[in-house]
Amino acid sequence: MTATRPPRNERTRRLLTAVLVIGMVAAVVAAGSTTRERHVPAGTPSRDADPLVADAMGLALGATPEQVAAVAAEMARTGDVGWVPYLVDMTRIFRVEGSVRRFGAALAELTGVPVPEDPRDVYTTYGAWMYDNDVEPVEGYRRWKATMYGIVGPEFIPLLESVDDPRVAAELQWGGVRRGGIVELNEPSVIPASAASYMIDTELTFGATVAGESRAYPHRILDRHELANDVLGGEPVALVDCTLCRTGVLYSRRVAGQVLEFETSGLLLNSNKVMVDRQTDSLWIQLTGEAIAGPLQGTVLDRFPLTVTRWGAWRTEHPDSSVVAIPTGIPSDYPPGAPYRDYYEAPELWFPAASVPDVFAVKERVGTVELGGARLAVSVAALADAGPQVLEVGEGAVLAVPTPAGIRFYGDARPGDAEALVEASDTVAVLSDGTVRARLLDGQSFWFAWYGAHPDTAWWPPAGRG
Repeated sequence: MTATRPPRNERTRRLLTAVLVIGMVAAVVAAGSTTRERHVPAGTPSRDADPLVADAMGLALGATPEQVAAVAAEMARTGDVGWVPYLVDMTRIFRVEGSVRRFGAALAELTGVPVPEDPRDVYTTYGAWMYDNDVEPVEGYRRWKATMYGIVGPEFIPLLESVDDPRVAAELQWGGVRRGGIVELNEPSVIPASAASYMIDTELTFGATVAGESRAYPHRILDRHELANDVLGGEPVALVDCTLCRTGVLYSRRVAGQVLEFETSGLLLNSNKVMVDRQTDSLWIQLTGEAIAGPLQGTVLDRFPLTVTRWGAWRTEHPDSSVVAIPTGIPSDYPPGAPYRDYYEAPELWFPAASVPDVFAVKERVGTVELGGARLAVSVAALADAGPQVLEVGEGAVLAVPTPAGIRFYGDARPGDAEALVEASDTVAVLSDGTVRARLLDGQSFWFAWYGAHPDTAWWPPAGRG
């Protein structure tokens, strides 16, 4: 379904101007509680500008709940769903007494979706509606959003202005930190597996092998940094870990004749981490590796296989592996366990995301694979119960093999491969007659994230775990 908009009128244009001014200053008020200084982007009206603009800015600085209510009500009265992205953003950023309730009422009138009982659900509920209905914002939205986010952090201005499609700009959401606000690891120190006395056999780790060199990236470390610019097997790589969608992907950093360095952008798309490279300021979706804005827009990063497993299993399989050492000089003791445990154990998402089929829970962990243009998501828990399986993917088939904490997929599968499986590593699966099946590029994520990026996917079990 694509949302449509009624013709514009003078009232709508005046409303857009009012929202721009109030939204800009609302962001100042909100940002003031989380940053030590307030950043005003170039071009923002000052006291030296037109007195009327200065008066309007002064009024916005002292915005009352009644004024907030008036703006929200005026948006609702237009009947134009193009205001939904504005209201969703203001719900995220604007903090005036009663504002969420006012925005919720306006959003309910525009969308026909009742206001959630819990005010904390207003942002995610209507953000999801915006995703599901492919809403095109009212004209001028990208500049408005860039200006508003720019007061939170001026680095957001050029990033958002580089987004061509206003609908994509609407779907980009602030993750609560500024650019670089989650400090990445750059060529982290590593030690031999035999020396990693701080590791526990049962703890989760990412494992990778590139050009014969193996390395473990413990979740307890990566979950706190979400990104490691590294070199493995002589290849510059980036392990990008989206904690919100429980997805780790290992990318090559070689792009268009240069080696990129990535960092956190502070933005999310479908509750999936968006990273930015320092060389070109292009924005990249973590799960797909595609640049959605900037000079490298449309480029897709090359990938390497990555395994989600337990430390004891990885160490046994790769006794010569190195492992990322506990970082020094960073205020964290990196205890075992997930820093987002409460989020993982709750059914709700923290940020808006597109709706998904209920064949799995929103946060069901799924192993994912693509073959010949077709895609498949497999429940990690269901495969762990059932054991290795040969599964159809489009016109082909894969051998799906559980690891202690995930799934590996192998190509060119034939009936009987699961029963004949003797050994499965992070590169090949070996059958009883000596036949070798090569590891495919695969992944793992929460169901909502994979489906949001690939709504054409099939899934196994066919009707979910039930």
